[in-house]
Amino acid sequence: MADEDGIARFTTIYPGWYRGRTIHIHLKVHRDKQTVLTTQLYFDEDLNDEVSAASPYDEHTGRDTTNDIDSIFDETGLLTVQPSGEGYLGVINLGIDV
Repeated sequence: MADEDGIARFTTIYPGWYRGRTIHIHLKVHRDKQTVLTTQLYFDEDLNDEVSAASPYDEHTGRDTTNDIDSIFDETGLLTVQPSGEGYLGVINLGIDV
């Protein structure tokens, strides 16, 4: 749920990948009980390379799709990411017409 300022927060692991798609997170926003908006969030390729080279991600080799060749990638879904503790903090502003 979003707070009174419209900010929603969640914690997750860095996503893995599957053939034919770049690394991404699926996002669904429930505007009401019947309206669900679906999109995807993406990471900069330098960060994808860094994380993919670290354990346990380095055990899953053969990634075949990067942002620049993914058929669905849209840079408007690119997260702004910075290191935070032992992980990363990713942020994005989403505008939703009501």
